[in-house]
Amino acid sequence: MKELILKGLGKRKVKAVLNQFIKNEINLALEYKSKIVISSIIYLNEYVNDMDELEEEPFEVDDLFKFIGNKI
Repeated sequence: MKELILKGLGKRKVKAVLNQFIKNEINLALEYKSKIVISSIIYLNEYVNDMDELEEEPFEVDDLFKFIGNKI
């Protein structure tokens, strides 16, 4: 199911989601003056407008990187 969702989004959109996710993680750490720690899970519905049905379905960040070929 998750692979179908990623294919439906496409590599370009997944790459954009990962870019925004990393920026948000860094900005959050800077805001609270803490260490920069990147979460290992991501909720795609926070970054893709038409994915409300996946509210509670986390994705592994590693899986998203593998999908786009481990390049950002």
